[in-house]
Amino acid sequence: MKNKLTLIQILLFMVSALLLMASPTWADSRQDAHRIGAFAGAMKYCAEHEDRREGRYKLARLSAFKEVDAMSSKRKLDAIAARNIAYDRGRYLGRRLDSNHCRQLVKASEWRRFFN
Repeated sequence: MKNKLTLIQILLFMVSALLLMASPTWADSRQDAHRIGAFAGAMKYCAEHEDRREGRYKLARLSAFKEVDAMSSKRKLDAIAARNIAYDRGRYLGRRLDSNHCRQLVKASEWRRFFN
């Protein structure tokens, strides 16, 4: 009986450790989905409000959604919700979108992967 109890305790410890190690990865993936979705919403907003670079914003938005399309359904829902919030409010991660901020977003190094 004592061996079974010890085995169960070891098994529970291993499962708990595995869950604790996996949770930051899960949180990062949800945050990444949120950022990509918010970026797509920001690019839609920028395309409609700044005519000079409309094509570049549309290209960035399309490329972001190719990445969203490859996500799991839960992450995809997070990205779509973030896209809608960013577009409706005209804000990207809390900062108001104006023409200068729109240009900075497209030029930001973290989004250059969309143009390769």
